[in-house]
Amino acid sequence: MACPLPSVLVMTTTASPAAGGHLRRAAAPALLLNILAPLAAYELLTALGSSQLVALAVGSVFPAAGIAATALRTRRVDGTALVSLSAIVVGLAGGLLFHSAWFLLVQGAFLTGTIGVVFLASLAASRPLVFVIGRQLAAAAERPAFEGLWASPGHRAGMRRMTAVWGAALVVHAACVIALSFVLTPGAVMVASPLLAVVLIGPVGVWTVRRRAARMRSLDPAGRPS
Repeated sequence: MACPLPSVLVMTTTASPAAGGHLRRAAAPALLLNILAPLAAYELLTALGSSQLVALAVGSVFPAAGIAATALRTRRVDGTALVSLSAIVVGLAGGLLFHSAWFLLVQGAFLTGTIGVVFLASLAASRPLVFVIGRQLAAAAERPAFEGLWASPGHRAGMRRMTAVWGAALVVHAACVIALSFVLTPGAVMVASPLLAVVLIGPVGVWTVRRRAARMRSLDPAGRPS
C-alpha cells in the first residue's frame, strides 16, 4: 500500500494559505489513486477468490500509475515521487519474493517510519530537515528569506521543534499501522491507515502551514526579518 505522506509533507512545508484551493484539488486524485482504488481492487479481487497478495499487488498499480501520470504531465519527477515509487516497487518485489501479503501491506508504513527517523536524526545536523526541505522547494524569491530567518534564535528553535514534531508524528503513525496489521484484516488496515494519517499527520500539516504563513508575515518587503 502506497504512502502519500512524503508529498503531504512537501505541500505543507512549502504551501501558503493562498494555495489552499490547489492543495484541495490535488488531494482528490491522491485520495482516489492512493486509497480508494487500491481498497476497491482489494475487496473486489478477494471477493472473486484472488489471494490477498495478488489483490494487494494489483492495488499497488494505482498509486504507481498516479506518479507516472503526474511525471508525464509536468515532465519532471521530484524527489518525493521517486521515494514513493521506490517504496511501491520495493514493497511489490518484497511481497512477491517472500510471498508475503503482510510485507506488501505495510511497506508504506515502513517508508513513513523511516522518514520520521530521518527527521529526528536531522536534529543533530546544522540545519534540521524541515528547514532544508522548505528552502529547497520554496520559490527562488523566498529562499533569501529562509536564510535570513535562520539568524533568529527563535526561528532556529521553531524549525527544530517543527522537525521533531513531524518526525514523532510519522514514527507514531508507522508504529500504529504496523501494530494494527497484526490484529486487523488487510482491508481494515487500508481504511485505518489514512484515517490515522488524518488524525496524526493532518493537524501537523495545518500547524506547519500556519507557522510558515506567520514567518513570511514577519518579513519586510526586502526579505529580511522585521
